Amino acid sequence: MKREDVYKLIDSERDYQESRWQASDDKETSVAEWLIYIEHHVEQAKSAIYNIHKDEALEHIRKLTALGVACMEHNETKPRSNA
Repeated sequence: MKREDVYKLIDSERDYQESRWQASDDKETSVAEWLIYIEHHVEQAKSAIYNIHKDEALEHIRKLTALGVACMEHNETKPRSNA
């Protein structure tokens, strides 16, 4: 799969998340809370892999990746330094 196609999937998931959680204020969500949400989907993905459900695992990976993007959107994230 091409990187641009992966980014389209992530953008689509973020759009879905935004439409689903409009009522909540993600800007008030701490980085620790975002990590808990991400960890939940990591555990779900691991469970799916254990049960040999690759597609289900990838759904959770899409979700947790988009949650990481949301965390970075709502918390000032610095670029990688060249050091």
